Amino acid sequence: MDVALLAEGTYPFHPGGVSVWCDQLIRGLAPHRFTIHAITAGDDNEPSWELPDNVDDVRPIALWGSTPAPKRSVRNSAEIRAAFRQLAVSMVDEDGEPMFLDALHQLFVLSQKASLAGALHSKASLGVLLGAMREASLTDREPRLDEGGSGSVGNEVSVHDASVALGLIEHQLRPLFVTPPRADLCHATSNGLAILLALGAHWAHDTPLVLSEHGIYLRERYLAFGSNQYSHPVRSIMLRFFKRLTWAGYQIAGCIAPGSEYNRQWLEANGADPDRINRVYNGVDVKRFDVSPSEPDVPTLVWLGRIDPLKDVETLIRSFAQVHQVLPEARLRIFGGASPENEHYRDRCVDLRDSLGLGGAATFEGRVDSVVDAYHAGHVVVLSSISEGFPYTLIEAMASGMPTVSTDVGGVREASGDAGLVVPPQHPDAMAQACLLLLSDADLRTSMGRAARSRILSTFTLEQSLAAFGDLYRQVTERTSSDQVVAGNQVWCPLSPLVSS
Repeated sequence: MDVALLAEGTYPFHPGGVSVWCDQLIRGLAPHRFTIHAITAGDDNEPSWELPDNVDDVRPIALWGSTPAPKRSVRNSAEIRAAFRQLAVSMVDEDGEPMFLDALHQLFVLSQKASLAGALHSKASLGVLLGAMREASLTDREPRLDEGGSGSVGNEVSVHDASVALGLIEHQLRPLFVTPPRADLCHATSNGLAILLALGAHWAHDTPLVLSEHGIYLRERYLAFGSNQYSHPVRSIMLRFFKRLTWAGYQIAGCIAPGSEYNRQWLEANGADPDRINRVYNGVDVKRFDVSPSEPDVPTLVWLGRIDPLKDVETLIRSFAQVHQVLPEARLRIFGGASPENEHYRDRCVDLRDSLGLGGAATFEGRVDSVVDAYHAGHVVVLSSISEGFPYTLIEAMASGMPTVSTDVGGVREASGDAGLVVPPQHPDAMAQACLLLLSDADLRTSMGRAARSRILSTFTLEQSLAAFGDLYRQVTERTSSDQVVAGNQVWCPLSPLVSS
């Protein structure tokens, strides 16, 4: 089978749990052949992963890269104006989901005739979006002040707000305008922008889709747009855009594979058909993880991951400050790097550490060649995230026989069971107390580490995960070919009732 793997901001250009999953999936499902369609921020990308032999090609799609200016005839096209008007209206219409998907289809068809990158930047598009944003402001629950001082105050919407939002939407739509993947199957690593590629493949080639949801894409967009980077009207319209796009992904997918039961509940609440949902837990290649025969000489906490606001390293540092007050000899070792767009967050975390007087006790050690060595560098592994799906850091640490303290997000409780301590997110006091309990009790650490590894061996192995995806690939491709019915100029398929040929 030829598989188009659709990724956003992860494999093969960035580290992290989803990238680990991608690499394991591709290697484990040989002899299937894979082409990776990777949505990236810009043009400057070098793979950080050694690609498996069954990867035929990597095709980056830059959201913010340089593009040639569209021809005036394209920019002034009445068809483009009409399609964008429908898209804008659909984001504020109470029942606008089908209208949104149809507008995407119109834009896709037009993009196959002429490049649309940059074509939405016009006075007409700006006016249409400004009107939609002003309509949206009438239904927003409460007025907000624009803390940044530019744009709007309260629920008023300025031309500046509409200009910012138009630029964001135009760039987010760029995956829809590329040549669609040609494969036997598309597999999206998450909902969101990768779905634009899947929609193009479905409309052009009737390609079926398997959609994985490691985190909860829509929830993470709400978290990302919850800051004061944009005015309230911009945040509002962008979240409406992502909500509509998430719904579209659930409609087009032949199978939706969340990484936990927790994620399943979110998917159903946001429009996913329960009959298409098949939960598939992430799995660990247990042969790569062993149990350390010894512990460090001083009490040590380990954190491993990408440094990102969703990982809430600030709460980790604040909790460690409390641990350090009780155990002055304690150490915190932070393994992992930050992407270019998150370097400012890493700097903020370093400043917080220094302001708390932890410069010699808490260290940022960058990326590591061996995650097993990183886990074994501590007495306890800590996960401090405010959003997760089914985190690899946790199940890898458990496979390494490590006791863990994790925040109660996503599928964490499903993973740890009784083999780890779980605390509320963004609660440094509770995290500190849990860490101190484990650091002070060697017998508890030993018994919890053994229980953790046993739980991985029984429930969360890589072999189980790969077998599940192999079955889903076969089921979705067989079901699509047998269920599709051609009627006139429409291709009606139970998996995607709004698809036009």
